Amino acid sequence: MEENVKQTQDVFAENCGKIYGGIINVGILCVLLVFPLYYHDYYYDMLESKYRCYYMIMLTMFAAVALISIAFFVVDTLEFQLRHTKELLRKFSPREIRKTMTLMDWCLLAFLAAGVISTLQSDYLFESFWGNEGRYTGLFLHLIYGAGFFLISRLYRFKNWHGYAFLAVAMLPLLFGITDFFQMDLLKFKEEISSQDMNDYTSTFGNINTYATYIGIVFGCISALWIREKTGWKAALLYLGYLVCVVAMVMGNSDNVVFGVAVVFAFLPLAAFRNKQGIERYILLLSGFAMGIWLTGLASRLAPDCALPLHGFFGALTRFSGIIFLAAAGVLVAVVLHYFRLKSKPQEEDLGNRYVKLWGIFLVLCVAAGIYLLYDANIAGHSERYGALGSYLKFSDEWGTYRGMIWRITLEAYAKQPLRHKIWGFGLDTFGVMTYAYRGETSRICGQVYDSAHNEYLQYLVTLGPVGLAAYIAFLASSLKTILKSRLNREWGLAIAFGVGCYLAQAFVTINLPIVTPIMWMLLSMGVAGCGRSRVSEEEEQALD
Repeated sequence: MEENVKQTQDVFAENCGKIYGGIINVGILCVLLVFPLYYHDYYYDMLESKYRCYYMIMLTMFAAVALISIAFFVVDTLEFQLRHTKELLRKFSPREIRKTMTLMDWCLLAFLAAGVISTLQSDYLFESFWGNEGRYTGLFLHLIYGAGFFLISRLYRFKNWHGYAFLAVAMLPLLFGITDFFQMDLLKFKEEISSQDMNDYTSTFGNINTYATYIGIVFGCISALWIREKTGWKAALLYLGYLVCVVAMVMGNSDNVVFGVAVVFAFLPLAAFRNKQGIERYILLLSGFAMGIWLTGLASRLAPDCALPLHGFFGALTRFSGIIFLAAAGVLVAVVLHYFRLKSKPQEEDLGNRYVKLWGIFLVLCVAAGIYLLYDANIAGHSERYGALGSYLKFSDEWGTYRGMIWRITLEAYAKQPLRHKIWGFGLDTFGVMTYAYRGETSRICGQVYDSAHNEYLQYLVTLGPVGLAAYIAFLASSLKTILKSRLNREWGLAIAFGVGCYLAQAFVTINLPIVTPIMWMLLSMGVAGCGRSRVSEEEEQALD
């Protein structure tokens, strides 16, 4: 009799888990597949409509989980004398919490707590909570980010097809961006936009820098996934998607994505150079990158009347005549390596850590050289010796389309704050209020008014304080470390880590917006869930591998 009761309880618990999982799955797919394509009134309310779309998806998911939990509680009361409820409550005892909470959990709680304190002590509490004087990234949105992370990381079971569906749907905004480059305007977004602003908006993301942030996430995911994909047809589709990503990146005309590209090409070898296939794939990534740049340059030359002018870093690369030879050389080297790999024995595929260590030494030397160049250009005052590169190395008010000016103003305004605002910040997303006195200066110099620091980390420093910023960085670092060290689902773990890493690199020069940032938080939550937060069994782990 007791055995039958136990089996019934186990079935009930299993069904509860499945229902929770189904709700979470729907929420995740809505954010990954619907949210990037959603718009309401074209570019006129892109920020507001994306913001509403995201928080409605998440609040609906939270409400569904809460209602189902109430239903489970009623069933548990009537059928099992609250056995499952008592078991659940035991997990919230101090002893169990110490067992189940990880470093990233505590860091996230510290980050959210700093947000609450920052908002409560802000002179603009209402604005800090809702973010209505900025970009709607107030405490309300951050609480949704945090609640979503805790819920998804504990109740979601990672499914590979969710990741592939995300990349497949991502091709649509990229293709829309490519058609916008040729001024086709298939979605009729630009019919009423002035000619002065028309080229600053593209695809279903609005501003080209926001679009570039999305491309960076996709670029990081698809590059890392291609490195480890073993199935032939999947690898072919991933490489095709990678080429589309590169072409869309170049045609997007935003230099911000360069930071994401640097993350991929600098750190992906640390995972790729452990076997011969990884080296081949990395070389083909480089070759495909050069090929995408050459194709974009060729298309703009063949259709000069309808293609937008290419400028900045990628524009210079498209005018480099040797880019096609670099692409061809990469393919040739990869073919030669592939030939010799087929001739070698299977046990010789693994290369150990020797090439990874060599690449690590190379990266250290590159970082040291970069530090010297920045010192020589800024402190020693020798920026002129580097020619065109000097404009990228020397920081000034004009650096990065006046980002240098915004960063200077940010730090000046922060230095003038009283001690409590220096510790806890001025209030989430109240940057525009804090720097209101500088609006005359920015309007005079570049004709714009800024409500963001155009650097996510500086933004958090002045609006959330150093404690909040430190907690945010620690949360991200510990989450990425957890994902990369996990044995569960290595391919997608690496892909998500690089997608999030590209976002974080571009965050040095971009704005935290509810247009793209929700996708980063969703992928991060899925990646942590994929590490086995639910203590999956060895059999499940092997099945996912």
